[in-house]
Amino acid sequence: MADDDQNSVREAELANESETPHFDALFAQYDTGKCVFGTEHLGSLLIDMGFNASPKVLDRALDDMDPNATGEIAKLTFLEWFEENADDIDDAPPAAPAQTSLPISPRSQQQDEAYSELQSAMLDAKNQRRQAEVDAQLLANRLAHLRAEDDRAQKRIEEAKRRAREIEAIKKRNENRQRAKQEAMEQMQRDIRTACEYNNMMQSSSRERRNQLIAEYTSQRVQIVQETRAERKTHLDQIRRQREMDRSWLAERSQEIRDNEKRAVRQRQIAQKNYEKELLKKARDNLAREHEKRLLSEKKIHRMEAEEAELIAKLRVTQELQRAAYEELEFVMQDE
Repeated sequence: MADDDQNSVREAELANESETPHFDALFAQYDTGKCVFGTEHLGSLLIDMGFNASPKVLDRALDDMDPNATGEIAKLTFLEWFEENADDIDDAPPAAPAQTSLPISPRSQQQDEAYSELQSAMLDAKNQRRQAEVDAQLLANRLAHLRAEDDRAQKRIEEAKRRAREIEAIKKRNENRQRAKQEAMEQMQRDIRTACEYNNMMQSSSRERRNQLIAEYTSQRVQIVQETRAERKTHLDQIRRQREMDRSWLAERSQEIRDNEKRAVRQRQIAQKNYEKELLKKARDNLAREHEKRLLSEKKIHRMEAEEAELIAKLRVTQELQRAAYEELEFVMQDE
């Protein structure tokens, strides 16, 4: 009994990996060789599986599985329909009680075995459907997580583009400022050359005036060079600080992404463990219910066997009394 319980638990845990061997054996009786069967055998197949479908259910099933009235139903189509509508099919009516004076026939035992195999196949199909639903939900969760990650990545890309545009704008302003200073210097040089030419032509400027102009030009040039160097240094410092800020920002974003991935992995692991625990609990609950049903059936069988034995004994006593009455009647008739 303990081995049977362990086997039942293992079968419940491995339900997702099994096929439908018991159904295949029943289906083979009606298979036309192409994994299809005729619509006229639908009721017989359901009866073999332990279901007594009403005409209304059969008509609705034919409308669902053979809408074009081809007269044939594919095996896969039937399995999909059965998985969705198994709970709506009327169970087979209980068999008429056997004569209490006769033992259970081999045919009834075979039907019970077929029904037990069909119940196992139904459990396989339901477990496969539940696993498919759980897989679909997990996939939907993963898709939602990926969409959220994609949205965050798009936001980070937009932020990076915005920062790049700001840096380009700073560079452009600095270049314009540098170009304006260069043009001012060139204009000043042209003015100096014009003044020198004018002074030479007029020969009215003195050496002191020339020296003063040269000194002013030199001073202005030194000042422009110093300002240019200071601005270049300031510009380089701005670029360096901006790059450091960008590196820091990218490092933070990378760490955030890694943390999110680790958190997502932990959440998936926790969800998987919870799902496995729930699946094991359901399997154990189903096993307990099956044991309870089996015990009830065994009690019913024992009660019926006791009643049968009692009736047989009563019948034997009645037969003995009948025989004694006949013997007494014969004895009386002989005396007459």
